[in-house]
Amino acid sequence: MDQFPGTNLSLLNLPITELPLSESFILRSKLMGFFTLQDILREDQRMLHEKDDYSERWYFEFIDFLKRKELLHLLR
Repeated sequence: MDQFPGTNLSLLNLPITELPLSESFILRSKLMGFFTLQDILREDQRMLHEKDDYSERWYFEFIDFLKRKELLHLLR
């Protein structure tokens, strides 16, 4: 866990390409029109699976990243 979890909120507006995420996650995010984690969080989470280029692996990586950065509570 990170020492200062409050500072993790700044990660939400960084470009996904600058975050420690897989190349596959970065590519799928771009194909779906997401450029920051905030873009993904703004999306209706129940409808994400209907987007072209969505995959469960992509979503699990997203969830795992949020969990590791203590940001999982931001999902609606």
